[in-house]
Amino acid sequence: MDLTTTAARSFDPLNLSAETLASLDAMGYKAPTDVQFETIPRAQAGKDLVVQSRTGTGKTAAFGIPMVEKVDPALAAVQAVALAPTRELAIQVAEELTRIGKGRVVRIETIYGGDSMDRQLEGIRAGAHVIVGTPGRVLDHLRRKTLRFDQVKMLVLDEADRMLDMGFAVEMGQIMEYMPAALQTLLFSATIPLGIKGLIYHYLSDPEWVLLSEDQIYVKEVDHTFVLTPKMHKEGTIYKLIEYENPASSMIFCNTKEEVRQVCTFLLGKGLPAAMLSSELPQKKREKVMGSFRSGEIRHLVTTDVASRGIDIEDLSHVFIFSTPDSPEQYIHRAGRTGRVGKSGRAISLVSAHDLMNFNRLVKRYHVEVTELTVPSDEEVQARKVERMVTRLAAEGLTLPLEDFAEFGPVARRILEHEHRDHIVATLLREHFQPPPVDEAEDPLPPPPSRERERERDGGFRRHRRRR
Repeated sequence: MDLTTTAARSFDPLNLSAETLASLDAMGYKAPTDVQFETIPRAQAGKDLVVQSRTGTGKTAAFGIPMVEKVDPALAAVQAVALAPTRELAIQVAEELTRIGKGRVVRIETIYGGDSMDRQLEGIRAGAHVIVGTPGRVLDHLRRKTLRFDQVKMLVLDEADRMLDMGFAVEMGQIMEYMPAALQTLLFSATIPLGIKGLIYHYLSDPEWVLLSEDQIYVKEVDHTFVLTPKMHKEGTIYKLIEYENPASSMIFCNTKEEVRQVCTFLLGKGLPAAMLSSELPQKKREKVMGSFRSGEIRHLVTTDVASRGIDIEDLSHVFIFSTPDSPEQYIHRAGRTGRVGKSGRAISLVSAHDLMNFNRLVKRYHVEVTELTVPSDEEVQARKVERMVTRLAAEGLTLPLEDFAEFGPVARRILEHEHRDHIVATLLREHFQPPPVDEAEDPLPPPPSRERERERDGGFRRHRRRR
């Protein structure tokens, strides 16, 4: 395939419908990314594909565009399915497909655990063309016969490594039994561990491999760094780093939900606008947290891998890796939450002496270039905070109307002359900068619900090979 430079590309040569081109233009998509340029023609030709591409490179549109193009809007039946490992990712994919399919009037329905069955049934019965969902709830609908896949032409597994390598293997095998034999299957992931390569051929027929990040799967625009810190001091270290770096927004990765609670409680106690995300959080609470994070009301999201999988925050500036992950692929996915679609970002790992050997093994697996940072001192952190406060106050002062100077100018001058001026100014600053109180009326991480939830467990694998 002609590897035309991105700057010289457009969507015009990809033989897309005028309606889809209009939708892409409305979304601000002017030129296809590498993964879109390489994948869309192959998908349109009906090929089964395994696509490995770095996070933040536009994979959703790479499968969403051919998926929307294959749908017949006049046929009120499910014709395409996209499966994702988490609710948040399913919601994000559905939102993207809805925008892409707007011109062709393609109806998208999202199906995931914790959401209203009645709402989902209403969308299915209204003639959904595309289903985007998590395996557990999709399988539930299939078993209840409230969902049929006999007209499905295309299946996409997003974040395929997680779909095949963890507790979804059983569900995936069972879902495939409801699929027609003549099915096009596309697998997308940033990493393809050796352990799942054998499983891929149980789902795909003579697939083409599109390996766009085989040599360098980590995001090049991300600055990968680490700090050495004792395990007992990690909470204090991450607080110092956040105050010193002053990220516009950040995700903080922990290995367990207990660590998530511990770190989030510590940061809230320091007055930082933080929240926690766990797979055991009720769906409405999860959606509220994510809405606040995207709006900027919450700047720091403390989470686990499972809860955050696939979350795409376009302007996420920092990722802090509080706990060293178990696998190189986990590190890649964590760091890849920042530096999306060509933007720069920063990934900072907190590494104790106990973690150091494992951390070196993780980054060497994919040849990640990391540099060591020095933990800022208390004095350096305080100096940064003071400078930010003064800069902010100066900027706010320049926006005040002239009448405010007439009222408060004499007060300001009198304060400067007062013998207790330091105390007076400190009192005013505390009132100005003090964050609103945090509502702790309900436990943010309640006990695990007894019914449907996405499972964080190991799973078996039921072999299923399609015939054509």
